Amino acid sequence: MKNKTVNLSVWMFLKVVPAVLLLLYYWMCTVDGYNPVFRYIHAVTLVLAGVIVWAQISYARKNKIFDEFARENLKTTDSACLKAAYVLMAVAALACVFADFSGIIAGYFVVGGILLLTIIRAAMFVVIDRKGM
Repeated sequence: MKNKTVNLSVWMFLKVVPAVLLLLYYWMCTVDGYNPVFRYIHAVTLVLAGVIVWAQISYARKNKIFDEFARENLKTTDSACLKAAYVLMAVAALACVFADFSGIIAGYFVVGGILLLTIIRAAMFVVIDRKGM
């Protein structure tokens, strides 16, 4: 079997797709009014996000995607993203407390933060990987 190479930049940005689907799913859950089509789109969105995550995990297990250098870059990126997540969630919590947001707005902070963190993680990994840090 031929060894396929994977562009790590593309791979990292593909991780954003499930986060976008999660935000779309949450938006559909918070829309006022009943639309029977939304019930099917809900299911499709959630199943599609799950299939994409499962496919990414199984592909990564079967193929050696990250070399040792890329693994170190990923550790650096994840460490910085943990700090960014801490700040983002602290800001979201404080905004919800002091601005008296509803639970729906707090949910948007959470799913929006997940999406923002996956984008930051992918962009940071690409920059670190290209600069060779």
